[in-house]
Amino acid sequence: MAKLFKHMGLGVQIALSMALAAVLVMFLVGEYERRSETDRMNADLLAQADLTVSLISGLMIEPIIIQDTPVLNSAMQEALARNPKLLAISIKDNNGSVIAHTERSDFFTTATVSHFERDIIVEGEPFGTMEITWSTAEGQALIDENVQSSRLTIAATVFVLSLIFLLQTSVLAMRPLHNIHERMSAVIAGRPHDKVALPFFVSREFIALDHSVDVLQKTFAERDDREMALKEAKESADRASRAKSDFLANMSHEIRTPMNGVIGMAELILETALDEDQRLYAEVISKSGSALLSIINDILNFSKIEVGKMELDEAPFDLQSAMEDIVTLLATKASERGVEITLRYDPDLPKVFVGDVGRLRQVLTNIAGNAVKFTLDGYVYIDVNGSECADGYDLRIDVKDTGIGISPDKIAGVFNAFEQVDSARNRQFEGTGLGLAISTRLMRLMGGDISAISQENKGSTFTINVNLPVGDMRSTVPTDIEANLAGLRVLVVDDLKLNRMILSERLASWNVTTTLASSGAEALDILAKTDDGFDLIIQDYHMPRMDGEELARCIRAMNTYSMTPLIVLSSLDLSMSVAVREEIGACELLLKPVRSEQLKNTIARSLRMRSAPVHPGVTNEPEFDVDRTLSILVAEDNKTNRLIVKSMLKDADVSLTFAENGREALHQYIEIRPDMVLMDMSMPQMDGIEATHAIRNIENDQRIAHCPIIALTANALPEDQMRCLEAGMDDFLTKPINKRALITVVKTWRRRSRPRPDQTTLACGGAGR
Repeated sequence: MAKLFKHMGLGVQIALSMALAAVLVMFLVGEYERRSETDRMNADLLAQADLTVSLISGLMIEPIIIQDTPVLNSAMQEALARNPKLLAISIKDNNGSVIAHTERSDFFTTATVSHFERDIIVEGEPFGTMEITWSTAEGQALIDENVQSSRLTIAATVFVLSLIFLLQTSVLAMRPLHNIHERMSAVIAGRPHDKVALPFFVSREFIALDHSVDVLQKTFAERDDREMALKEAKESADRASRAKSDFLANMSHEIRTPMNGVIGMAELILETALDEDQRLYAEVISKSGSALLSIINDILNFSKIEVGKMELDEAPFDLQSAMEDIVTLLATKASERGVEITLRYDPDLPKVFVGDVGRLRQVLTNIAGNAVKFTLDGYVYIDVNGSECADGYDLRIDVKDTGIGISPDKIAGVFNAFEQVDSARNRQFEGTGLGLAISTRLMRLMGGDISAISQENKGSTFTINVNLPVGDMRSTVPTDIEANLAGLRVLVVDDLKLNRMILSERLASWNVTTTLASSGAEALDILAKTDDGFDLIIQDYHMPRMDGEELARCIRAMNTYSMTPLIVLSSLDLSMSVAVREEIGACELLLKPVRSEQLKNTIARSLRMRSAPVHPGVTNEPEFDVDRTLSILVAEDNKTNRLIVKSMLKDADVSLTFAENGREALHQYIEIRPDMVLMDMSMPQMDGIEATHAIRNIENDQRIAHCPIIALTANALPEDQMRCLEAGMDDFLTKPINKRALITVVKTWRRRSRPRPDQTTLACGGAGR
C-alpha cells in the first residue's frame, strides 16, 4: 500500500487523503449522532414510564391495595391499547409477587425493547413495583434514518469542499509546481525549453522556487562553459604532453649524439700515452661529460614521471645483493673523502623480494650518494630491516650520515624539484636538486615514501618505507659453505662499534660464534686469556694506536695463533702489500664495503673449505674467439659516432663495415651477410626500425640464419627500447657509447651469431634465436 501510494501523483494523493478523511468523519459523526439519539430516546422512554406508573398508580391505587387483579388487568390492557409502544405491564406487591400482568400478543416478536421498573408510592407509602416493557424499534429506525441522512449530508459537503480544495490546490500549487518541475527537469537534462511565466496569484514560495531554478540554470550554464573550457584545456594539455614527450625523445637523441662524441673520445684519449697535464684535461672532459649526462638523465626521468610515462618493471630480485652493489659503487668516492660507508642487512630478513630493482636501486643510490656527498668526515651507515605483514614485508631502509646536516625548518624543501638547501656552505656541492624529487616520486609509484630527520652540523637520517612481497629465486651461493661455517669461533676487531655490530650479526646468521674487540690491545688481551682459541680473526686495518698490520704481526708472534687465518678489512687497496701479507702468512685483504657472499667465500677459502674464490678484477664475461674474425655491420649516420665505434673495437678481432643510412645498411647486409649489426635508430632515408624489419623479412623469405641486431641509439626512453625489441632487434645500447658495454654486448652476441657463409653452408644456420 505504501509503495502504491508513493508512486501516485500529488493530486491523487490529496484526493485519496480527503476521501479517507471524509469516510472517517462520516463514521465518527454518524456514530456520535446515533449515540446521542439513542440516549435521547431512552430518556424519553424513561419519562413516559414514570408518567405511566404515576397515572396507573394514581388511578388504580385501591385495586392495587386490595390486589384486585381483574380490575388491574383491565386497566393495564386499556393502557396497552392506547399506547402502541407499550408491550407489557406487570404489578408486583412489596414481596415481589405478581399481582397483575398484561402483555401484547406480539411481544416476543419485537427485537428491540427497553425494560423499566418503578416503585408504586402513594402519599409516601410503597405499595409494590410496576415493570413496563417498551418497544424501541420505531425509535431505532428513526435514529438510523437520521444517522444515514446526516452521513449523506456530510459526504456531500465534504465532496464539494474537496472539489473546491483540489481546484484551489491545482490552480495555486499544482500547476505552478508542474511548470517549475518541467523547467527544472529540462535544466538538469540540458534540454532546450521556454520559460513559462507563473500566474500573478502564486505564493512567494513558488516564486522563490522558480528563482532557484533560474539560479540553477545559470549555474549549469557556467558549469557547461567551464567543462568546455576544461575539455579544451585538457586537449591542449594532451597535445602539449605529446609534444613534450616527442621533444624529450628528440632531445634525448640530439643531446646524447654529441655527448657520445665527447665522452667516447675522452675515453679513447685516456687509453693513449699522455703526459700528466693531458691526462688531467682528458679526465676532466670525461668526468664533466658523465656529470652532464647524469643531469640530463635526471631531467628526462623527472619529465617522464611528471607526464605519467614512468612504469615499474617488477620481478624477483636479491635485495641484499642490490644493497651491497650500491655500497660497493659508492665506496670509492667515500674512500676518497675519508668517509666510511657501512651496510647492515637484518639477518632475519628474506633476501629475495618482488619489485622494480632498477628504480629501487636508483632511489637508494640517490639518497646514499647524497649522504656521501654531504659528509666531509665520519661515516654513512645504511640499515635494512623490516617486519612481516599480510602481503609481504614492510621494509625500512635508514641511511644515516654524520654530514653537514639540514636545518629542521628547511628539511621539507629538499624533496622539492630543482631545490637545494640554500646556504653558503652548500654551494660547494654540485647537483640539480632533482635527485630527491625523483626518488620521492618513484617511491610513491612503488607505494612507499621517504622521510628525513636532520640536525645542522650533526648529520641526517633518510628513511625509506616500502612494502614488497617476498620473491622466489634460487640462491647462487652453495648452501654447504654455510654448513661448513657453522660452529666456527671468530674474533672480530674493529674500533667502530657499528662495524662490530654488523659483522657479528652477519656471522651469527651463519651460526658462527663471535667475540668482539674494540682495539688491537683489547684483541691481544682476549687472545692471551682465551684457552680454546679462535678459528679465524677478522680485523680492521685503520684503527687508532695500533693499525691492522701491527696487530697482525703481534698475533703471529703468539704461538697459539701463528697460523690462524687472518682477514683484514681495509678502505684502501694498497694498505697492505702482497709482500706484507705473504710475510704475515695466512692473511687475506678485503676492501670495504665487504659483500656478504664475498666475505663468506673468503672465510671458506681461508679455512681451505670448498668455495668459489673471489679475485678482484676477474670477470666472467666471455672472451672473443680466436678462430675467426667477427664481421660487424655498423649502421650510423654520424661520422663522429662511426669513428668512436671503430676506435673502441680496434683491438678486437672484428671486421667493421659502415653504412650511413638504413637503405645503405640493407644493401650492405645483403652483400656481405655480417655476423652482427649495430643499428642506429634515427637515420635518413630509412631509419633503424624500418631497416630491421626489412632484414628480418629477408631472413624469413630466404630461410637464412638469424643475425643479431643491436640497437645503438641516443633515443634512451623505455618506449624507444620497446620499439626496437618489437621491431626484431636483439639488444639495446644507449649513447653515449660505453666501451666496456659495447665490448660486452659484442662478446655476448658473438657466441649466438650464425656461422659466416664463407666458412659454413647456410643450411647449417637455419635456426632462429
